[in-house]
Amino acid sequence: MHLNRFSLKALFLLILSLGSLAAQAVTLNFSASIVQETCSLSLDKSVLSLGEVPQTSLRSGALVNLQPFSLRADCSPVSSGLQQPVILLVGAGAEQDGKWLFRSSDSTAGGAGVMLVQSATAPAYAATEMKSNAILPLAGVGQSPNSQELPFFAGVSCGGSTGCATVKPGALTANVMFIFAYR
Repeated sequence: MHLNRFSLKALFLLILSLGSLAAQAVTLNFSASIVQETCSLSLDKSVLSLGEVPQTSLRSGALVNLQPFSLRADCSPVSSGLQQPVILLVGAGAEQDGKWLFRSSDSTAGGAGVMLVQSATAPAYAATEMKSNAILPLAGVGQSPNSQELPFFAGVSCGGSTGCATVKPGALTANVMFIFAYR
């Protein structure tokens, strides 16, 4: 009987020791480097005054009080993998007579907005305007972007005959945000 009791204790200790030998632990260490985005954006002006616009100068197909500004993209030569580095342009506004006009909801002027054109020279009304959610590529897919300066002009317009028929005096404000992104 003593042998059986001894055997049971020995067997129990053997099972306990085997269990502790079978249990193992492994560690996975994580590390990362937080780096700046490959491009930082800056404007040569923080406010662009388009001045006072006489109501009579807002006619169908007119773009008045043009003012230039530039957006600078300072970029580090870092590959973007399988994505494309771009600038996304976002701002409130609406299409009016076939042209996108930026305009804040707190504007009190009626029928007018700010037309934005990417150009190094003063554009005519017929130029292709920038719209909200426009994408400006800085490089091709998987390519490293170079630093660059993008010229723009902004001016006041009422679009075509439909929009210009609703022009009324008041304050016109518009905000445009330029966002660096990958897509």
